[in-house]
Amino acid sequence: MKTEKTRFTIGRERTCDIPIADDSVSRLHAELSLLEGGKLFLTDCHSSNGTLLLRDGQSRRVAQEVVQPTDHIQFGSVVLSMSDILASIVTLSPAAGRMAPKADTTPPAGARVRRCECGAIKPEGKRCPACGI
Repeated sequence: MKTEKTRFTIGRERTCDIPIADDSVSRLHAELSLLEGGKLFLTDCHSSNGTLLLRDGQSRRVAQEVVQPTDHIQFGSVVLSMSDILASIVTLSPAAGRMAPKADTTPPAGARVRRCECGAIKPEGKRCPACGI
């Protein structure tokens, strides 16, 4: 019997479930857990530059927090929407796809990132530090 993955690593290390190719992101920056009842639990893994929750125009540093699919999270200087994070882990856990919001959750202006061909997330318009593309 195959069990569904419920814990996902986020960081600069290529082995993370959600790799982010940016020097402001720690190798193992944070961890996202899918809990019973569809809750999302984010834990900062003692990152150098911190993890910020961006919600309702406010930002605050978090160590552990229940997050919403409509939130944005800042890892170092990289901002990602929770819907993008959930979309990137849906292949690892189909339950993540059921949590993604249907509304537009475009990241705040000036925080554009995209997924590189190598799978890492990089700042839009810049070379990927992971592979150089």
